[in-house]
Amino acid sequence: MASFLNNIFGSPDKKYNIKLDKTFNKDPLAWSRALVRHHCGKFSIAAVQANMDMEDQSLVEVGTDALFVGVYDGHKGKTTAIYIREHILGEILRRIQQNINSMNKYFFKLAMETILRQGVAEMERGFIGFARNSLEQQNQLQNSFQQQHEIHHEIQNNFEQQHEIPNSFVSSGCLICIIWRGMLFVANVGDSRAILGSHKGIGPLKRLVVKQMVRDHNFLNSSIQQELAELHTDHYNRSLYESIEDKGLIETSRCIGNAYMKTEKFTQRTPSAIPMSEAVTPTYYTFPLISSQPEVCSRVLKNTDRFIIFGSGGFWKLISNEDAAKVVNTSPRDRIAERLVTLALEKGAAKGGKTYRDLIKIPKSNCVSGNNGNQNNGFRSAYHDDITVIVVYLGKRPNREGVRPGFSNFYSQSSTIRARQSEFTNFYNNANA
Repeated sequence: MASFLNNIFGSPDKKYNIKLDKTFNKDPLAWSRALVRHHCGKFSIAAVQANMDMEDQSLVEVGTDALFVGVYDGHKGKTTAIYIREHILGEILRRIQQNINSMNKYFFKLAMETILRQGVAEMERGFIGFARNSLEQQNQLQNSFQQQHEIHHEIQNNFEQQHEIPNSFVSSGCLICIIWRGMLFVANVGDSRAILGSHKGIGPLKRLVVKQMVRDHNFLNSSIQQELAELHTDHYNRSLYESIEDKGLIETSRCIGNAYMKTEKFTQRTPSAIPMSEAVTPTYYTFPLISSQPEVCSRVLKNTDRFIIFGSGGFWKLISNEDAAKVVNTSPRDRIAERLVTLALEKGAAKGGKTYRDLIKIPKSNCVSGNNGNQNNGFRSAYHDDITVIVVYLGKRPNREGVRPGFSNFYSQSSTIRARQSEFTNFYNNANA
């Protein structure tokens, strides 16, 4: 009877263990963090680099009764991702502090969802302003020397050689999560994902249920294609998006940054001011081609909710939601994020006829993502993108060991996961004051 039911529903107890050897530890482009306690469970982080710079950035902040997780998947550089990592939690906590007196049980959910949207909007406003200032400085330089052709030629060469990426061409996804007061809040812009693994049923009826918390915005997503088709029905506008996809200018319909596809200050620049490798055809447009609007969801956490997997776009290109959840559900918790990254790397290597052990001998790319040079088999980027994975285990509230963890902060940086003072420190200090 049990086997019959398992054939129908699937069993959460079926093993999908990923064996770990010393390959990951020998990989000069990979790093991980062992299990760390938070107020209602534990979490683990792992990452691997493929591009010239590690364009994925991440942040985990642990408070005495809250947890923040952020994954920022950079494109054509790390500038935008670092900007979000350094600013978004502080912006969210500032807004929570301003509204804390009105965040009672009746308005808590609505207030938090609104604050997440406002936090993402502020990241877009702030970084676009940063890109605008950079553009104005560039224009001043051109005007002061009155050598526009030579200056443009120099900028063009710098861009093509990937020595300097103008900030108006750099972007990042933004996946953020807050667990607080027994609720889970998630907001997403881009193609990173957060999936929730829960157990349903008892005994032989017990099964694993996998839920993607918010939609990702990759152009390959059929719902995104439908959304764009309904938004832009005429041939002229459709050709713009076909140009974006065909040239690989960006893989998502939503992001933070990429100013030259969004705001009038950048979209109305003359075609000669935009490098040919980045030009959208037709080259002159006055409306935003992509947006930064996040998708937000929330839910009350249940005791049947077991874990959340956060991954950058590079991870989900290689692993399905269901496979990732099965690995976490059936594997030992120790080094769990490392297990998932290892599985992704094995799959990426296999597509090129290699093994993960072969990959550790291959250097990182000499250019940013979105560049044709990344497909050179002599670089890691030909087999996988930058990858970040964070696994958050959920236990009974409060922490099932009965320990209330202190403030801690873990953020990604090339070749390591670093710790520093938590943003929650000032938040709790202000609340107590």
